Amino acid sequence: MKPAKTSRQIASPESWNELPMGDWLCMEIQNRLDDWCPLMFGYHLLKLGSLSSELSCTASAIRHQCSIAEQGLSLGICADIDELPIRSNSVDVCLLAHTLDFSADPHQILREAERVLTQDGWIIISGFNPYSLLGTGKLFPNLRRRLPWSARMFSPDRVLDWLQLLGFEIVHLEGIPYSTISRRNLKESGRYCNYRFFSAYMMAARKRTIPLTRIQEAAWLRRPVMVGGMARLQNKEGR
Repeated sequence: MKPAKTSRQIASPESWNELPMGDWLCMEIQNRLDDWCPLMFGYHLLKLGSLSSELSCTASAIRHQCSIAEQGLSLGICADIDELPIRSNSVDVCLLAHTLDFSADPHQILREAERVLTQDGWIIISGFNPYSLLGTGKLFPNLRRRLPWSARMFSPDRVLDWLQLLGFEIVHLEGIPYSTISRRNLKESGRYCNYRFFSAYMMAARKRTIPLTRIQEAAWLRRPVMVGGMARLQNKEGR
């Protein structure tokens, strides 16, 4: 397994239109967002990456929504998502639509997302699956430099391990049928396929923080076993 961190430059698309059949993939992700967002509440929602900024989260009750990326359209903040200019424990939902696929250090992005999320905050991630028909395209040198095969493609099980190490609980996980050639019969072919073999996937996880609170002792444990004056020495001569 290749290390997650790399020193090479990763070219990230600024719009879904740069991906083959990107409008179809965007629509599939949007449909799942419309189903999941009503379950999420809070005050602040953060979209990380250019692709995330083009998705709508209006189905959520969270009204303040901000997009952060180095470049792209409809951005609220232009910044490096590896070092978010956001206060810790202040964001309720983080959306990473294929953000890890085009990142040189996905671990750092997840650590930053975990840092800014509040207790019980949500993180939504989508990505390309290397163990799929789409992933086999990376075996051909002439495709590796083209989108979407130039993406790094981390498997869903690997991302699950990263999230669990950071203390997240997986709530939703689904496969997304995606083809760079045609959208016909995508749903029919994906109906009998496990999420591990879908060309794309999407998951939602919730941050779980265990408070370090001292356990209260029972009242009967705090009572002294022996009280002064209960025992008295008796003089032998007084018998």
